[in-house]
Amino acid sequence: MNEGKLSKKNPIASKIASSENENNSHNSTLKDTEVQNISSYLKDVRLAIIGGGGIAAIELPKLARELRRHGATVQFFVTENCLKFIGLDSLRWASQQEVIIHPTGLAEHICTADAVIIIPATADLISKSANGICSDGATTLIQSALGLKKTIIFCPTMHESLSFSPIIEKNKEKLLKLDAVHFTKPRKEEGKDKLPSVDELSINICHIINRRRFYHTNEKNILITLGGTRAMLDPVRCITNLSTGSLGIEVAKTFYAMGTHPTILAANTNKEIPIFDSENTIHLPDYKDMYEFMKDLKVSKYDAFINLVAGSDFLPRSISHSKISSKDENLKIDFIKAKKIIDLEHLQKIPFKIGAKLTSDSEKEGIQIAKELLTNKNLNAVLYSNSSTTWNKKKEHAGVLITKTNGHISETGVKGKKEMAIQFYASFKKFCDSKAD
Repeated sequence: MNEGKLSKKNPIASKIASSENENNSHNSTLKDTEVQNISSYLKDVRLAIIGGGGIAAIELPKLARELRRHGATVQFFVTENCLKFIGLDSLRWASQQEVIIHPTGLAEHICTADAVIIIPATADLISKSANGICSDGATTLIQSALGLKKTIIFCPTMHESLSFSPIIEKNKEKLLKLDAVHFTKPRKEEGKDKLPSVDELSINICHIINRRRFYHTNEKNILITLGGTRAMLDPVRCITNLSTGSLGIEVAKTFYAMGTHPTILAANTNKEIPIFDSENTIHLPDYKDMYEFMKDLKVSKYDAFINLVAGSDFLPRSISHSKISSKDENLKIDFIKAKKIIDLEHLQKIPFKIGAKLTSDSEKEGIQIAKELLTNKNLNAVLYSNSSTTWNKKKEHAGVLITKTNGHISETGVKGKKEMAIQFYASFKKFCDSKAD
């Protein structure tokens, strides 16, 4: 992409992106306790992690380092029972901070963090928290955080007999009535509530914290289409395209981590779509099914529509009800032009809309086509890509994000799906902020 005429990166994107060049140059000089940034979802966020007494405490070093990779500063405040399962030095190493067990004259039991994570949130810690019991530094810090209305996240792990206890359930309900308190969903396995994977849990934590930071009084719902649709020829054959849905998955992850609520409409994809606590995925591999779903969709709940599905441009005029015989020497199929999802009139009611345009034309011609799409379909942004890099394993997916603000059209070069996702979110956040002013 010719970046000579391109605009500077959105400043919001710069705040939540991690610099790949900085990471690459920094990798070789990383100290043993340092981590490589993978995002800035939690940039400048101070986290206090309350370590409970359960076998899941062995995951604490991994989680702390993963949260640091997202930009957070982490310090442990642990119960004595926690130290039966994990050593102090492991927690010091993972956090680059001293571990607090017994508060001193420095009053470490008063919460100065931006958010508190209780993990593993045992039946003991949940019950003490719900009933104001301050038996040590960790439980006292929880009450301090409640008093200051800090974001508090319980990550429960326990035997299912404990989770079904009416007393424990009542204590959970008591805590959830408080505005600042949240519970992550455990992984149900072997009759126990277990922690999700560290990757999944860290993104859920990012979502909870950022939702309260940015969208506390005005939650945002995002509709995202992704993947490659198929057009059936007979019961076993179809025509599709090479889209994997990987960009849409990255976009959904970024929007979710930054505190919004994505709904994913997934066509064909060979990629795993992460299942997060507050994310909804609907699978619609057939183009006709997706089009009909979108046609009947109630759009009033959505604040943004990001249309990344590689929809079928042409559909077979008729579909054979039986398998087409392989004995035939020739096969002719009559195709008709497909109706476009982006042309559905009721989608115009969604305040913020992003589309995508892929061509094999020259960059200049392709960008012009994308600009026409931006204007004709009344979109806020369009991602232009060229087929020469989109599926080329030797080249990173590059493109140009074309945005329209107050009638002014600008172009920003983007390279890699992570940067594209961040720029999408930054454009949306800028749009929301402008409406709030």
